[in-house]
Amino acid sequence: MDGESLTYQLLRLVHAMDGETNSGIRDVLAELGLTHALADALWQLDPAAPAPSMRQMAARLHCDPSTVTFLADRLEQLSYVRRAPAPGDRRTKALHLTDEGRTARRRLVETAATRTPIARLTPAEQRRLHGLLTKAMTSDAQEQTG
Repeated sequence: MDGESLTYQLLRLVHAMDGETNSGIRDVLAELGLTHALADALWQLDPAAPAPSMRQMAARLHCDPSTVTFLADRLEQLSYVRRAPAPGDRRTKALHLTDEGRTARRRLVETAATRTPIARLTPAEQRRLHGLLTKAMTSDAQEQTG
């Protein structure tokens, strides 16, 4: 394979897909006033799950808690989130989606689901890819914790 390992070629494709995904949603990010980092934070706020603490968000985003503070400040300015004391620990702040935040997140998810390279795959191909990516990520998580 031209001297490059299959793993390297797969990683190049993942990076290319990331770039094309970003291009596919760029206009919606601009409309919503989001950078990629803000969009990632908004994406991590599942409206069906309990509101995460700032520390939990830092873990989800693989970043320092001070970065989450900056992102939360900006998302609050956009009226997408509000910070409130976490249940059981008033010293801890949790990030809650506002109605505007739910709407923005839904728009972001719908756009990503329809304008990105994965959207071009058939449902069967998406399921196969989902299984492989889940396996890769589960193996990675097990190796790191095991």
